[in-house]
Amino acid sequence: MTKVARYIGQGVFYLLFIAFIGFFSTRPSFTNMQPDEALIKFTFAHPGERLVPCEEIKAEDLAKLQPQRRFKMKCSRERAPLQVEFMMDDRMVYQAEIPAKGLKHDLPSPVYQRFTLPAGRHQLVVRMRDNIHDEGFTYVAEKEVVLAPLQVMVIDFDENNKQFTFQ
Repeated sequence: MTKVARYIGQGVFYLLFIAFIGFFSTRPSFTNMQPDEALIKFTFAHPGERLVPCEEIKAEDLAKLQPQRRFKMKCSRERAPLQVEFMMDDRMVYQAEIPAKGLKHDLPSPVYQRFTLPAGRHQLVVRMRDNIHDEGFTYVAEKEVVLAPLQVMVIDFDENNKQFTFQ
C-alpha cells in the first residue's frame, strides 16, 4: 500500500471518529430537570471553631523551648463539627452534623446538597452552628426567592462577610 493511500485512509477514519464524537456530544438530548422545575445547590465548606481554645505560653516556659518552637500561643488543631439546617416553605429539607475533615479533624467541613423544586415563590431559611460551646445557631439567613423554570440557585457561605449568600 502506498503512503498516499494510508494517509487518505487515516483521514477518512479520523473524520468518521470526529463525526461520531460530534453526534453523541449533542444527541440524545438530556436534561436533569423537568421544564417547570428549578434547582437549589446548597454548597460550601466552612471550618468550625476550635474545640479547645488557644492558651498563652508563659515567658519562662517559652525561654526553655528551642528557637524554632517558640510560639506565644499553644492551639489545638481539632475543629468542631458543623450543625446545618435548611428549611424550605416551613418544612425541614436538610439537617445534618458534618464533622471536620482531615486526619486531625482540622480542615473545613464540606456541605453539598441539591434540591429540585417547583418553580415559583419559596421561603428559604438556612442555619449553621460552628461552635459546640454556644446554644443556638451562629449564622442564620432567611430569604424569599422567586425561581424561574430551569433556574439554578446557589446558596453559599461567604467567609469574608460571615454570612450566607443566595446567587
